Amino acid sequence: MSEWIDVWLYGAFAMWTLAMLALCRYYFGRIRLKKTLGLIKTTRKKKKKLSDEWKERIFRWSNTLAPLGRRFRIFSNEKEMERKIALAGAPGGLNVDSFYGFRFLCMFLGLLFGTLLSYIGLGGGLMQILFFLAGMFFPILWIRSAANSRQEQIGIELPDFMDSMSVTLQAGVPLDPAMKQIVDDMEGPLGEELTRFQQELDIGVPREEAYTRLMNRNQSKELETLILSLIQGSRLGVPIANTFKLLAEDMRESRIGKIKERAAKAGPKVTMITTFLIMPAVILSIMGLLVLNFIYNPGAFGIEWKSIF
Repeated sequence: MSEWIDVWLYGAFAMWTLAMLALCRYYFGRIRLKKTLGLIKTTRKKKKKLSDEWKERIFRWSNTLAPLGRRFRIFSNEKEMERKIALAGAPGGLNVDSFYGFRFLCMFLGLLFGTLLSYIGLGGGLMQILFFLAGMFFPILWIRSAANSRQEQIGIELPDFMDSMSVTLQAGVPLDPAMKQIVDDMEGPLGEELTRFQQELDIGVPREEAYTRLMNRNQSKELETLILSLIQGSRLGVPIANTFKLLAEDMRESRIGKIKERAAKAGPKVTMITTFLIMPAVILSIMGLLVLNFIYNPGAFGIEWKSIF
């Protein structure tokens, strides 16, 4: 009798467990369905990369060095640096003051490293000058490279965004809700710029003025083409869905053409590097081996140094 009771209890517990699992599955499935339909708005917290955290810390420290850094503003234009920082998306909360502080920090570290190398007998005072100059020009080159790469990334992300917009608009969704729905799921520099654009519209900025600000904040030719097409299309009454679709196709074809052009230009550069750098090094290595073999193993060439001398 006790065995049957145990079997009944185990069976009841198993059935209860299966019922709870089915209830949980139904509950979470219902939540996923509401999120898909947009009935529940989720705010995803973006995870910061370790490099971004280090950038924020370094630029916070650099901000305290801004008064010293502004005394060494040689070979840099403040307005140009402010523009480049804006094009780069202000990485790590960088501004003009923290940039000059970061530059002063790089110059100090370069001078310190060059001094240590000269102290141990490598290069002398020349190493101090070289590393000091490297610390002076590294921040400028870095912020220019960051600005160019960010604008290029915006151009890469634009065709996918426009395809999504075209499909959503053709489904009958108005422009602003469609853009909000797509931008909420976007990451990267294009998502940041469009989020700021949406925020300006929400606070009452006129659409054309918001378009102009978006265009002035960036120098991507693809983004400028899109904005000008949207402004002209809204004035002339051209269907926006067709505008997004045609521009996406044109941008993809243009990018493929640029990639082919870069690939064609890479061939002569590789040939030049091979001709002027790699080939002389290989020839010198072979000649060096022949000379060493001739000196230390003259018998291989049928020569005896004793008979000569």
